Amino acid sequence: MDQAPTIRTLAAAAGVSKATVSLALRNHPRIREEVRLRIQKLAEEAGYQPNALVTNLLTQLRSSQKASYQSTLGLVYMSDDPVRFKSFTTYQEWVAGCRARAAQVGYKVDEFSLHESSLSPERLVSILKTRNIQGLVVLGPFPGNVIPPALDVVWQRSSSIVVGVRPVHPRLSCVSNDQFSTAAHAVEEVVRLGYRRPGYCLDPEVDNWVEDRFIAGYGSAVRRAGLKKTPPPFAFHPDDEAGFRKWVEKHRPDVILSMHMEIENWLKKMGLKAPDDIGLAHLDRTSTVKRWAGMSQNNESIGIAAVDMVVGQLHRNETGVPLFQKNMFISGSWLPGVTVRQAG
Repeated sequence: MDQAPTIRTLAAAAGVSKATVSLALRNHPRIREEVRLRIQKLAEEAGYQPNALVTNLLTQLRSSQKASYQSTLGLVYMSDDPVRFKSFTTYQEWVAGCRARAAQVGYKVDEFSLHESSLSPERLVSILKTRNIQGLVVLGPFPGNVIPPALDVVWQRSSSIVVGVRPVHPRLSCVSNDQFSTAAHAVEEVVRLGYRRPGYCLDPEVDNWVEDRFIAGYGSAVRRAGLKKTPPPFAFHPDDEAGFRKWVEKHRPDVILSMHMEIENWLKKMGLKAPDDIGLAHLDRTSTVKRWAGMSQNNESIGIAAVDMVVGQLHRNETGVPLFQKNMFISGSWLPGVTVRQAG
């Protein structure tokens, strides 16, 4: 009976090293496409089957060692004001998670801003080819959650994952916080602390980016908690302190869910102090928000998940817009703070 094919016999038949065969069978991007396909076809014709026990052991051994350099990923900023967005702690935590996971699995990260005057889509494609960058992590937002069609040429030759928002065109896969459950969880926590009139104060542009998932989660949790007379949502704007004052005086929320820390000073001008007179809960309590209670969106975990997704696509040799958009939502976590009353 013929001996079962092995990595060694496949390498001899293909005229390459055992390492090349191993990488090719795992769709590793370091191996040229024509070589991968030739080795995979040879393995299929020979009836090669990997040893599951050996594969599992090697995976454990690799994970216990510092990864060697594999390739480079591109971190692409889509905003027309990248300097402003890079200053946001949320963005910084996304990027920190991306870089940490990339380094852990052996990838470098190069950054690109699509609104640099010299960086046309064709120029970006040329740079990506020159640097052999096939995997991209894309940071929004973009107007109407639509990425300009002129950039389709970039995604057609890349494995791409969008962070933070779900694009409606092209329907690239994405990873973001689960804003619906984040807002709902925040309502559940303040109700547990005894609040009965939670108010919602958020810039409508933020809700627009996330397809109204924050306000939908808030409304759903309010209904499920049986709260009948909650204040109507307030559309925050940094220049509308007077409107905020009227909203508070008319509707008397006992706690406010928001992302806008300006409102604490506005309340102080009204003679109201948190938590004695009114509670405050943040919907994106990043590492720089020290005092407020609220929801951590686990932003670094979002960056980690984005790298895991794009590396998975690279290993499966998946490029272009997927047939079915995959959306991964990372749950948030409640963090205590001095701006709400204490339990009990």
